[in-house]
Amino acid sequence: MSSIKKIWRPIVALLLLFVLIKSGPFKIDQIQFILSQQTILFVGLSLFAVQFVLFAVRWSFFVHLITPLAFLKSLKLTLVGQFFSFFIPGGVGGDVVKALELSRTETISKSQALSTVLADRILSLFAMITMSAAFLLYEYIQQPSENLKRFLIVSSILFVAVAIGLFSAPYIVNKFSFLFKNKNSFILVKLEKIISSFAMTFNAFRNIKIQAKNLIACIAIQFISIYFLYYIVQNLGLTPPPFLIFFSLCCFGFLASAIPITPAGIGVGQAAFYFLFSTFSPELGQATVTAVSVLQLFNLLFALFGGIIFSVQPKKIKQIELQSEVI
Repeated sequence: MSSIKKIWRPIVALLLLFVLIKSGPFKIDQIQFILSQQTILFVGLSLFAVQFVLFAVRWSFFVHLITPLAFLKSLKLTLVGQFFSFFIPGGVGGDVVKALELSRTETISKSQALSTVLADRILSLFAMITMSAAFLLYEYIQQPSENLKRFLIVSSILFVAVAIGLFSAPYIVNKFSFLFKNKNSFILVKLEKIISSFAMTFNAFRNIKIQAKNLIACIAIQFISIYFLYYIVQNLGLTPPPFLIFFSLCCFGFLASAIPITPAGIGVGQAAFYFLFSTFSPELGQATVTAVSVLQLFNLLFALFGGIIFSVQPKKIKQIELQSEVI
């Protein structure tokens, strides 16, 4: 049973890619063409090097609420986490590994470390939803259309639902804490520990300074990824929709990729982007699938640097797997 748990995600990713290849959207020749362009390789390496720096900076906003953390340490753990997102998807995500490594090397508990990666992940997703809703609203006001209206309604519903959830969750958590107080049940204790891990997310959501810094970092991070996708689509000879519309729909695609179904969103990301952009034209849908695939290859390259960093501690991999079961 444990072996099935470890391999089902990669299998789902491969099945999704197989379906995309057989049905047409996944064009290997387009990927080969893009990777043969030296300018694109240089742009990609430069942009994603900066992006990983920004990932490390953004995460450090939340870690610093608990303990000081050197920038290079934050960058190292970010790369290591990326490696595990690709290569050990079954039960051990990159975020969990980052948390475990942080608690191992700093004077904080595992639950505190986990709370930092949860805050980073949840509030960055909320920032994406916010950007998507804001940019779609702007474009709809400028040039209304039925297609834009549908996407705007979905993004607005997501924004309102998540905002209400983040505002109301602390009261629910306090209620649970009161109910669990003085309870000796193992299950209740574990549940309370999980719920308490979200406390930082709720507190940071109300911290205007942290939210502002997080939003600025998220805008910069998403701009890098989305500009790269836009650039590839243009190099494939297609005209993308206006940049803010393209940006907003890419945020939807990244939200789908963030669902922990497949390693690093492989397969799910391609399917989501094709679904979103094929509403404009099948050719644009194919081009965005190519662009996302190339983006994932660059992420894989930087993930390998994380693997090299972690390889100086080879015995830690099994320990990480065992510790993650405790979390």
